[in-house]
Amino acid sequence: MSGRLFSNTKRTNIIKLVMILAAFSVTFLTLDHILLLKSKDGISQMQAYYKQPKNTVDALFIGSSHIFCHVNTGVLWDEYGISAFDLAAAEQPFWNSYHYIVEGLKTQKPEVVILDITTPGIRPTDYQPENWVITNNYGIRRNPNRYESIKISVLKDSFPRLLVALNSTHGKYKELSEEDFMNYSADVSYKGFDARETTIPFEVHDVSGINGRAEITEKEEKYLRMIIEYLKTRNIPLLFISSPYVIETAEEQEKYNTIFDIADEYGVPYIDFNKLYDEMGLDFSTDFAEVLHLNRSGNVKFTSYLGKYLKDNYDLSDHRGDDLYSSWDANALYQRQDTLRYNILMAASEGANGKYLDLLNNENLVIFCSVPPEYTGLSDPSLIQYLEPLGLDADMLTGSGAYVLNSGQCIFSSHDQNFRIGFSDGNRRLMYLRETEDGGAGRTCVRTNGSAGYQCVTSYETEEMPQDKLYFHVYDSVLDKTIGGYGIP
Repeated sequence: MSGRLFSNTKRTNIIKLVMILAAFSVTFLTLDHILLLKSKDGISQMQAYYKQPKNTVDALFIGSSHIFCHVNTGVLWDEYGISAFDLAAAEQPFWNSYHYIVEGLKTQKPEVVILDITTPGIRPTDYQPENWVITNNYGIRRNPNRYESIKISVLKDSFPRLLVALNSTHGKYKELSEEDFMNYSADVSYKGFDARETTIPFEVHDVSGINGRAEITEKEEKYLRMIIEYLKTRNIPLLFISSPYVIETAEEQEKYNTIFDIADEYGVPYIDFNKLYDEMGLDFSTDFAEVLHLNRSGNVKFTSYLGKYLKDNYDLSDHRGDDLYSSWDANALYQRQDTLRYNILMAASEGANGKYLDLLNNENLVIFCSVPPEYTGLSDPSLIQYLEPLGLDADMLTGSGAYVLNSGQCIFSSHDQNFRIGFSDGNRRLMYLRETEDGGAGRTCVRTNGSAGYQCVTSYETEEMPQDKLYFHVYDSVLDKTIGGYGIP
């Protein structure tokens, strides 16, 4: 009898222990997910990569931010039907690139892997700062590959601490936001691309005459060769690229020349884009965001040139129209609208009224236009040619009025001083209201609820509407973002 009681007690204790361990595991994993840095410097790229349908990534791009800032996956799809993914992380060294490739080939068998080789010239060190170690490794699922990638990335004394992500992220609970619970970049339609949007002019740095060789580290060379040999065993073609940036020292280019020598040793093709500025049509006065990165106009030129090379030299099918690749359609649409958003903001900042209005002629934009009571008409009558395609005619621009425009149609109008209107596109609801206080300016509030794309806008945005200008407030239904306000006298 006592033996049976002991057995039951033991069984109960084991069950309790299992339940405690299960609760601990669930809590640990939940906290780890919530507190994990939501970063497009590598973590979001890897998380979205896991969501891609198996064996649909034909062109796998590996490397540093020169990949995810320069390779516009939407352009590759729109122009060539190439299903590409930017599986990259900030200042990624070759040892992390190796482990990214190992991880990437678990679910995909690309027709070509394109490796960015610029990190040795930009960050000549065998151990990166911890912030880059985190973004290069914490997006990888917990498995032996992640373990080895972190181990080779850090000094021995730091490894136990950095192996457990919560050791680096536990203090983030003080800064939690909605994005920590809803990471919009970790979506099947996100293909890793993250454009830079500033414009800084530079002088052309001609590296065509730099033919010397500079050493890369033993560790860099070891993992570069491991990448080449690993992909050979998998029968997957490899291409090296040196992505365009403002090279400031001869030693940087000399290191790339050394890497190209290693490529020649194995018969790996390579493209040195820092010697192809004219071929790409790259303009140093307009196409760079800063020293290291192209901006939107630059990445389109670079990607278009690279895409043609890939299409001409590799067995890359055109998947446009194939339902299995619909997420690339969604990504390309998102990239087109995001470029449109940028161009709209640039036109507004330049005061280019005609260009601004012309850009608004897009079916995915919902446009709120306010005509204030004191408005007496366009100071530039020629602008009516841009307003009419939006759904506004000259008669609508006199007196007090408010209009909601979409796809060239006026879908709502009001001549009241105070009003509230709602508009739904099927996924979210836009609400506009106008209030006029005694002696004060009118204001419009815009609220969206629901989600789409990579961002959910749930808070009110309030702007004062000028009393002497046409005022436009634009919302993009693909991006699920408001693009701000702009007034035209």
